[in-house]
Amino acid sequence: MRILASVFIAVFAAVLFTGCSRECSMGSKKVIEKDSGKTVEIRVGDTLIVDLPGNPSTGYSWETVSADGSILQSSGSAAFVPDSNMIGAPGKVSLRFKAIAAGRTALKLAYRRVWEKEIPPLKTFELNVEVAK
Repeated sequence: MRILASVFIAVFAAVLFTGCSRECSMGSKKVIEKDSGKTVEIRVGDTLIVDLPGNPSTGYSWETVSADGSILQSSGSAAFVPDSNMIGAPGKVSLRFKAIAAGRTALKLAYRRVWEKEIPPLKTFELNVEVAK
């Protein structure tokens, strides 16, 4: 019985602490919607994880409007995790950026439908990123 309880605790802890996966232990910084307008500091080689609310089923998506690509580069496509199993449920969109050189850049994101370029975005997110060596 003790072995079973120990296994359960180990599995539970592993699931609980994998929210950022391997990146959190390898030098990453996670920011959320309320961090918009703030300044974050990371180091070259670190990953910046931006978690924002979203709902791709509505046609809206987060896109990078501006960032100095010589300092901060997008690292893959956005990942979406719904808040529930309901079809069309909203959830969290995770965007990852890799710090590739020291410097400062403004990261600006817009939440819009890709075909509505002339319409102002529904939401925006801005972050000042300082990357140290």
